[in-house]
Amino acid sequence: MMQRKKLENRGTWGRKPTTKKEEPEKKILGPVPSDLAGKKAYLENWAKENKIPGKIQSWFSIPTKFENCDWRIRSQPLNKTSRILSIEGPFKGAKPPKIVLDIDAQIRKPHLAKFRKSILQIWFRATGDGRYGLAIQNILHSSEATREFKTFLNYLEHEHADEILSCYQIQIRPVQAFDPAHPTEAQIDLRKGMGSEFLPIADTGKFYNIVDWTPPAKEPWIALPKRICDAIHPTKNDKFLECYAGTGYIAESLSSSFAEAYAVDKRNISRKTPNVKFIRAEIDKDFFPKFFNGKGKDGKWTIYLDPPDGKALPANVISEIVASCPERILLNSSNLSVATMEIKRFRREGFMLRKIIPLDLEPGNATFQTLFLFVPDRAGLLGRHETHTGKVIKHRENSPFRESSAKETVHFTQKRRP
Repeated sequence: MMQRKKLENRGTWGRKPTTKKEEPEKKILGPVPSDLAGKKAYLENWAKENKIPGKIQSWFSIPTKFENCDWRIRSQPLNKTSRILSIEGPFKGAKPPKIVLDIDAQIRKPHLAKFRKSILQIWFRATGDGRYGLAIQNILHSSEATREFKTFLNYLEHEHADEILSCYQIQIRPVQAFDPAHPTEAQIDLRKGMGSEFLPIADTGKFYNIVDWTPPAKEPWIALPKRICDAIHPTKNDKFLECYAGTGYIAESLSSSFAEAYAVDKRNISRKTPNVKFIRAEIDKDFFPKFFNGKGKDGKWTIYLDPPDGKALPANVISEIVASCPERILLNSSNLSVATMEIKRFRREGFMLRKIIPLDLEPGNATFQTLFLFVPDRAGLLGRHETHTGKVIKHRENSPFRESSAKETVHFTQKRRP
């Protein structure tokens, strides 16, 4: 008997149109290289061209094994009447592990012809230790295809029980390609074939949902929380808030270093974060006043922001974050043009850029992320007269950062006063 569960996928931000829209910087450096040396030069050139203050820290990059990455077998049109299945890896040139090749060969056998024709794609969701969960997006139109799917499940249980931990069917209405990195508003039906919908994250004792977003390469992601902790040096009395949290893995991993940890995400997906208070909510201008005015929300906070697809934060959201007077703001961005604009916004609000930490979370891909650490400008390096306490202010109307003077001139180059 198959268990059916409906999931609401992560949607796009519901932003209201504004009369004046701030555009990203126009300085384009060209496409991002795929090699680490090229990425380093690209980031340094961006910082120089845009006069970005703050020192670039050492790159966070970990060599990753192919078997510890996500893979997929995708159906592609060959012509108007036929389709073919092809294997796609985490980056160009990656060699498929044996388990991917074995399953690709199995579904091509004659006794699984109906099931094979129903397949849109098969996602191999890696755990980070050589094991996988299969998320199969297919359309089972006939009883023969359903019967052959059960035959395929028997094959997995008998031949690959040590490597394949679970197998689920994914159906999306209206029909479109499922990609955890680019979620849609469409309805997702998750139907159990075998195993749990939660996949372990290597040997960390933590889990993620089989339909949730994770980086394709798991090894850098698994080691990321320690790099974050080393960058900010929290105390046991500090508190942590992860926004756009997805799996909540960062908050869960850092929870032992903080007095309290919270994670916020709008998707209706079941989680396993026993040490984190998970909040299902939209990140908008109303979230932060409501959250920080709640009981027990005083103290020093670290706010971690990871907007999807490198999108910019709405200006009113940044204002509300700053009005909450956090001790630190961590912004993880994959779009340097947007990041240039965000740095200016936070500086105008009285938060200076302390560290730039480049993250090579997808080795071999023409992309990287950059973690920006902002702290209150207590020394007045930005030329402001206000001082920032670095603590949550319960009576928010008294916050000096609720309003800014139009006469202030904010210089983007950070200089120390004599």
